[in-house]
Amino acid sequence: MELALIRHAEPRRAAGADERRDPGLSDAGRAQAERIAARLAGERWDALYSSPQRRALETAEIVSARLALPVQVEEGLAEFDRGAEYLHVEDAAADDERLLAFRREDFSAYGTDAATIRRNARTALEAIVAANPGRRVAVISHGAVINAYVGSVIGVERLVFHRPAYTGMTRLLISRQGVGSLQSLNESAHLCMPQPRTAQPREA
Repeated sequence: MELALIRHAEPRRAAGADERRDPGLSDAGRAQAERIAARLAGERWDALYSSPQRRALETAEIVSARLALPVQVEEGLAEFDRGAEYLHVEDAAADDERLLAFRREDFSAYGTDAATIRRNARTALEAIVAANPGRRVAVISHGAVINAYVGSVIGVERLVFHRPAYTGMTRLLISRQGVGSLQSLNESAHLCMPQPRTAQPREA
């Protein structure tokens, strides 16, 4: 089967504490989601899965509308930060302790560790693989989940070995024996393409 792992689009920089713990998409994020949806629409897909967190679900809903596929929510695809404030890494200061801890792979502030994150990601994605033999499946999830699973396939010891772009797509082929091979990492050319025209030009 072919498995496409897609990071969610950009979340809002929310003001309220509750929303910061589970932000939806920003305007830029919705545009990113539309772009990956258009990219996926050029191919055949058999199933669409999503993390339960809003930033992933809202991305998946935009993809779902374009592909005419229902979103299947899988709890195991959630990120380690579920219930905690979302950190926009691109906004963080170089000395932000949350960022420094992340780089050390110290997840104790979230009540977990790298081994548990890797194990949970593998369990969730291996279940999806087992349920979809011979099919083409798109999964909307999170950076650490994607790193954990891909790293286990290619034998990378670090949990976080690359930083997926918002809506970056990684493709893997998984044999019926469960052997995976990496086909591409963090495809993001769709983010550089011109936006499709959505309005008719005015008549002269």
